[in-house]
Amino acid sequence: MKKRDLKRALTEAYPAPDRAGKRTFFRQMPPAPVSHLRLLLGQAGYIRPLTWAASAGVFALALALGRAFPADAVWAAAALTPFAAMIAVAESARSALYGMEELERSARFGLRSVALARMGALGLAHFFLLGLLTAACGGSFFRTGVYILTPYLLTDLLGLAAVRRVRGKEGLYLCAAAAVLTAGLALVLHSVRAYAPDDFRWWLLSLALAAALTGREHLKTLHSTEEMSWNWS
Repeated sequence: MKKRDLKRALTEAYPAPDRAGKRTFFRQMPPAPVSHLRLLLGQAGYIRPLTWAASAGVFALALALGRAFPADAVWAAAALTPFAAMIAVAESARSALYGMEELERSARFGLRSVALARMGALGLAHFFLLGLLTAACGGSFFRTGVYILTPYLLTDLLGLAAVRRVRGKEGLYLCAAAAVLTAGLALVLHSVRAYAPDDFRWWLLSLALAAALTGREHLKTLHSTEEMSWNWS
């Protein structure tokens, strides 16, 4: 009997059952669908405790200096927050640093989704702490927030560009250099009294430019992350 005739005979002898409820059946099979929130919380648990502790330490030090020197609280916070941004960038580059990219590319969600979730979890935590630090510095919440957020975003921009172009520890060294440079710039601006009300429009322009370029750099970082396509539906 020919193969085609055999297949037809088997189909007639053993008709396939109706496919009603097929999608429901597959949805109930493991792995179950995972929401974006669950993915975010799950990846937050994979961030090293040392990273969380270092982030909290930076903000705690900024808060302590602000309480010890109330008149200089804003510039002290602006000089320290770049190191929090450096910690976030270093965490986002951890897969490349330890050679785990290939393994995470073959995971269920892919390296791009994992990296986005980790950056989102750490970024949300940092912005919450930045809000608390801004409120603790006193004065106008909006104005103080602009002064503190600008060096953070500038370091984030430079750090992401560094680790995207230079792989391995060298990229992290460049990221650390960017944090030191930005912190030094904050000190220089304080010494020349660049925090005067008349100069605030330049701070607003700098913040808007830094935010736009940082967002663009995040997109470039995600697009440069290749991932395998797996069909889990």
